[in-house]
Amino acid sequence: MAGEPAFRTDLYKGTAEYYDRFRPPYPAALLDDLGDRVPLDDSSRVLDLACGTGQIAFALAGRVDEVLGIDQEAETVAFAQAKARTRGVANVRFIAGAAETTALEGDFDLVGIGNAFHRLDRDTVAARVAPRLRPRGCVALLWGEPPGFGDQPWERVMHATTERWVDTLGVRDRVPEGWEEAIARDPHAEVFRRVGLTYEGSFDFPAVETWTVESLIGFVYTTSFLNRTVLGEHADAFEHDLRGRLLECRADGVFTQAPTYRYELARRIA
Repeated sequence: MAGEPAFRTDLYKGTAEYYDRFRPPYPAALLDDLGDRVPLDDSSRVLDLACGTGQIAFALAGRVDEVLGIDQEAETVAFAQAKARTRGVANVRFIAGAAETTALEGDFDLVGIGNAFHRLDRDTVAARVAPRLRPRGCVALLWGEPPGFGDQPWERVMHATTERWVDTLGVRDRVPEGWEEAIARDPHAEVFRRVGLTYEGSFDFPAVETWTVESLIGFVYTTSFLNRTVLGEHADAFEHDLRGRLLECRADGVFTQAPTYRYELARRIA
């Protein structure tokens, strides 16, 4: 759809190690449900678009024949490739390239996109992957609620602290203004319908996550708006500030969150 906000292509530079360590995995219940609905088996091929360090790719590799991961950050792809070698996972392959332009090889039973579809040119990506789906193949958008956006005191403190640092550093323009409103005007379901896919709904999975001060700081370093590349020489000061404010909320430094993980599913019927 014309006029969608355009996201920068370098938002996650320098985040790979933190992303892999501090982003919680998708719940097993979500992955099981997705695998049943698609369905997936040892003959299936999966495409993980905007794959990051392979949160979807590695989670599904043991269930399918082959997974291809594509991400525009070369350093992230290199991290995922090294992870595959270390783990001895031979049926996962990673390519550095944009989701909108990288050549796609063969057809897929599932195209998974984790926490990223809003940052892509949605119409272009949907139009590219729809004809690559095998009969009754699916596109799944996976999401998880991050820490620091709930109503618990520690979450309000974390949110206020990161927002203040974003303003202090003058980096609010890293994320385009109005992107959430643009998605609300043109939901993902409509994008899929325009390319002939049948939208099957959104499926929610409640979870419990336990955080420490260090893991919450690590999570911030996985974000597009306040990672270590953005903070630069201010990283130590930011850590000191956030650590102190979190410990004022809970002296033991242990924080519990009850996020909802979800996926949206669209299927090729014809």
